[in-house]
Amino acid sequence: MTLSTSPLLRMTALCGLYVAQGIPYGFVVYTLAAYFAERGLDAEAIGTTLAMGMIPWAFKWAFGPVVDRWTILSMGRRRPWILLAQAGMIATILAMAALPDPVDAIGTLGILILLHNTFNALQDVSVDALAVDLLDESERGRANGLMYGSKYLGTSIGAAGLGILIGPIGMPATMVVQATLLAAIMLIPLLARERPGERLLPWTAGTASPVAASLEERSLLSLAADLARAFGRRSSLVAALVATLALLPSGLLAPIANVLFIQDLGWTKEEYVAITGTLGVWAGLGGSIAGGFLADFVGPRRLAAISAAALGAMLAGFGLLEPLWADRGLVVGYLVAESALLAVLNVSLFAVFMGVASPRVAATQFTAYMALLNLSTTIGLRLAGPLDERLDAATIYLVAGGLQASIVLLLPLVALRRTRDADSVPPTDAPPLS
Repeated sequence: MTLSTSPLLRMTALCGLYVAQGIPYGFVVYTLAAYFAERGLDAEAIGTTLAMGMIPWAFKWAFGPVVDRWTILSMGRRRPWILLAQAGMIATILAMAALPDPVDAIGTLGILILLHNTFNALQDVSVDALAVDLLDESERGRANGLMYGSKYLGTSIGAAGLGILIGPIGMPATMVVQATLLAAIMLIPLLARERPGERLLPWTAGTASPVAASLEERSLLSLAADLARAFGRRSSLVAALVATLALLPSGLLAPIANVLFIQDLGWTKEEYVAITGTLGVWAGLGGSIAGGFLADFVGPRRLAAISAAALGAMLAGFGLLEPLWADRGLVVGYLVAESALLAVLNVSLFAVFMGVASPRVAATQFTAYMALLNLSTTIGLRLAGPLDERLDAATIYLVAGGLQASIVLLLPLVALRRTRDADSVPPTDAPPLS
């Protein structure tokens, strides 16, 4: 079986690799941060160390052209990069495990966290490009839902699962367990060919797939030309605008909500985190999985439009219900529903962007859309302060609701690629919303 011919193997590989992304994230952000605090490190030391892990993700778009341009084609277009990235992730974790005491070697640990996340970001770009190459239109929705949910699962394993091991077996041994989990997941792409006839390993028999060879780029100039053609289409440009607007409301409301609930409504930090960090996470996991299957059933663009409209209405409605904000039951219900709808919107948009991306430049184009989603959140965060000075919280929720619903007007203009391994995005008018 190969990834291109077996839907079950393809889905298992994609989800497994997303679990592999989530495990180190959960371990560093939750388990390692708590361990540092317990060992007496101050907030600056903890924050600086964790920030080292965020740097590569801000620049992961730079991996796109590299993954699109260079590969060992006889082993597949994306698989060599996935294997390299996964091996790098394992090696850096084992290097962390070799540190006698991570607190005493905090500087070295920060560098290793930076290197690890560089490989993790490369793996993310490569896996997304593989998904764009191989997923049929009929499976993009549920694949994105299961992949997104798998990252939640990996985060939970890295946080709660590995966190309980530190006491009994110590930090170095816990790192080894983490590396072992990633090595087990690596067996899937290691033992499965991308397309029929390709080499399993560099020294085994096989040759480049004709399909992969037809998509391979000969020069950076031709890559740039294909990228210009891909982003020159109306659908690609409108999709970029959608990505820039989609998460702006959630970024805008993140600081507004913290101030509203904790300072204005009198919630404790523990009460707020218990809802957003526990019930909200599980709602997001359920929303991502359900959204993936719904996207295949009703179409990713239609689901994106429905979820954006529903989320926009919910945000605006919450703003209008200001007199009832003291009702804890109502507010908890809103927070849980918001997390679930946001997950559905994210999953459906991932499927839309995969449907727009050209296979020739899939890594670059899809990563660009992901970067624009991050930019969208950043814009919202930067707008929160100026708007908070001029408007009350209820009005800001109304504004956020309107911004969220605005992408519904843009989605019908985005045409999706319908065939796998073919560059067939219509350059002009989009078909009916689906």
